[in-house]
Amino acid sequence: MRALSMLALAVGLCGCAGASPPPPTDAAAPPPAATSQALRVAADLAAAAQAEVDADAPALTAAVTRLRNRGVQPQGPEAEASLAQWSAAAGVDPAPLRGRALGPGFQRGTLAPGEERGIEQLFFAGKPAEIALSGDTGSRLRLTLLDAKNRVVCEHDPGLGRSCRFTPLFSQRYAIEIANGGQKRATYFLVID
Repeated sequence: MRALSMLALAVGLCGCAGASPPPPTDAAAPPPAATSQALRVAADLAAAAQAEVDADAPALTAAVTRLRNRGVQPQGPEAEASLAQWSAAAGVDPAPLRGRALGPGFQRGTLAPGEERGIEQLFFAGKPAEIALSGDTGSRLRLTLLDAKNRVVCEHDPGLGRSCRFTPLFSQRYAIEIANGGQKRATYFLVID
């Protein structure tokens, strides 16, 4: 009985978001205001990428401006190049680095059909955290978050909201895995906040 109570307490403190709202189907439309910051950033990144493909300057300017206002920081050369290219095309100066350097941050990548990619991220005990994933329209991306003992903290299959919100009980490294379950190459944006 005591073990069951401890498990219930741990699950309650974790605050894992098992049924997050699905990302918007129209990549150019910003998500509703009720969604989390990480999901809004993920949707804005997908909207910027789609606006670039569509050569839609007003939509690109709007998406880049929203990203700048949210203080989004690229993590890695591909993310830096994307944000710089979008900013230049939209005529918007990239946001200067201020405040916390670890979030919200994003990574951009591509996965071939059936390919998986994993990264590790340190999250601190008692500090709420969230990761969110967006990708090309119609992509079949899966997001999995594993703790230091390789236990699944959060998992989302294609078609469900791709966000994991949690508050770690202990400071530790977590593994974030992204997989492409589709039949075509997919571009993804991973947001860590």
